[in-house]
Amino acid sequence: MLRPMLAGLGLAALIGIAGGPGLADSRVPFALEIENATAKVGEPTAVRATIIPPEGIKLTSVYRHRLIDLSAFEDRGVQFDDEVVIGTVEPDGKLVFEVGVTPTEPGAHPINGLMRVSFINGNKSESKSIPLIATVTGTE
Repeated sequence: MLRPMLAGLGLAALIGIAGGPGLADSRVPFALEIENATAKVGEPTAVRATIIPPEGIKLTSVYRHRLIDLSAFEDRGVQFDDEVVIGTVEPDGKLVFEVGVTPTEPGAHPINGLMRVSFINGNKSESKSIPLIATVTGTE
């Protein structure tokens, strides 16, 4: 299991963006908490992204919530454990993604990806794309 050294806690409140074709209602606001990661170059760590649905919205338990399109700036400085990261719906209703990463160069390296989630809004099922923007810092 990865033992992340967390650096900072980014909070992007009310993520109601990243709509697009095929999304039922991109205006439903979700909170997003990001725990950036710091580790020595070559040592594995993890970025943790937690999606918090607004009151009255429930994340679906049968959907394969996933984080896709992971990349680092100029494809340098970070190695990802997996191309796709599957999220876990916690008992409290939050959705958590643990992104296994290894810094390959010293310094701060921005990473990004796209989280695909499905939720119940009233009596209908909807889906949403939420961008991930985080930082992995490699130390010597």
